[in-house]
Amino acid sequence: MMLSSLRYSGSETTTAPLDESERILKKYQKFSELIILHQRKNLHKRALDMLLKQAMKPDSALKGHERTVQYLQHLGREHLSLIFEFSTWVLKVNPEDGLKIFTEDLPEVEGLPRERVLAYLQQNGQDLIIPYLEHVVHEWKDKTVHLHNTLVHHYRQRVQALMADYKDSLPEGQEALAAGREPGDLGELHRKLIALLETSTHYLPQAVLVHFPFDAFFEERAILLGRLGRHEQALAIYTYVICDLAKAELYCERNYDRTKDADRDVFLTMFRILVSPPDASMIGVMVAQLPQPEANPSAALTLLRKHANKLDTLKALQLLPLTTPICEIYQFLEKVLQEKTSRKRRGQVMRSLLYSEHLQVEELMMSHQAHKIVITEENMCAVCKKKIGNSAFARYPTGLIVHYFCCKDVPISLAYS
Repeated sequence: MMLSSLRYSGSETTTAPLDESERILKKYQKFSELIILHQRKNLHKRALDMLLKQAMKPDSALKGHERTVQYLQHLGREHLSLIFEFSTWVLKVNPEDGLKIFTEDLPEVEGLPRERVLAYLQQNGQDLIIPYLEHVVHEWKDKTVHLHNTLVHHYRQRVQALMADYKDSLPEGQEALAAGREPGDLGELHRKLIALLETSTHYLPQAVLVHFPFDAFFEERAILLGRLGRHEQALAIYTYVICDLAKAELYCERNYDRTKDADRDVFLTMFRILVSPPDASMIGVMVAQLPQPEANPSAALTLLRKHANKLDTLKALQLLPLTTPICEIYQFLEKVLQEKTSRKRRGQVMRSLLYSEHLQVEELMMSHQAHKIVITEENMCAVCKKKIGNSAFARYPTGLIVHYFCCKDVPISLAYS
């Protein structure tokens, strides 16, 4: 009865003096009611102190951390220091529930300053930084550059630590699996890192690239180099370090843009790398015993046939060895000629259509210019009933003539019917 009364009445109608109310509630061990009283009076620190004391008592109805989590979730950014102060013990006893103080889908929680929450977690919950930033970036769609950069850094650090343990566990002579295919948490985090680098547009590639080592994270380095427009290095990594032509081709498809100078020749760059491989030192990675890349004319010709309309034909032919048989490039040339013929026909059709439209517009203009409007002393404005004289005037399709100043007052029924 006392609990429902407090909830209904609120602080503005509580008539009993606060100290007396506290004494009575404590005497009868009505701690839930006492917390509500403190909450109504905005005495949040007292309420949270009480919750902390009761949470540690095994026989208390308020034992555990759940009520503290709920209380903190509804405080809002104006009580951020209190949230940080009383979140610490919750994070220690149950990190997963403690994280909900900062990630629950409530307006008060979503409105907390995220940079300050991140700084707090860096001091009090390092293991919660990644799940917190994942929620902020993926669920709340936050576009803050610093938060995206930080998530990339923490993914990298975690993957780097797990990778060292994974390689140590491999039997002698066994190669590590490709990025993202490793077992357990390592593979999952590696996939998340690659996906974030590929999809996010809110991190600074030049800022995060400098933290990636030269002897690992080759796929990640290729993605970042691509973001910086360094396609030749990126494709060289895919082709000769990772040795995955499918990913190199996918990279080209993802970065190709006919309208941008820096991206329109990305397929041509891959073709050139396959026909005339770069020096190993140009690739920009440190790999033990990386052999000098060798030309792969077969893959180059396959790329030529598949993406003929995305390569500069003349430049591609100039890159081919003089000994290349015509039969090897027949399909490419046929496809290019078909595309150019089709484009020429489309251009001719478009030119004809535009010329026809031009003639129609000229005919319409001549038709309008053929009309004469003679203004005499007898012409009267249909609105103000005064003579038109030498004043500016407007003529409607119905033949109605009015002063230009009066035309806004002409009823539509008279002007167009």
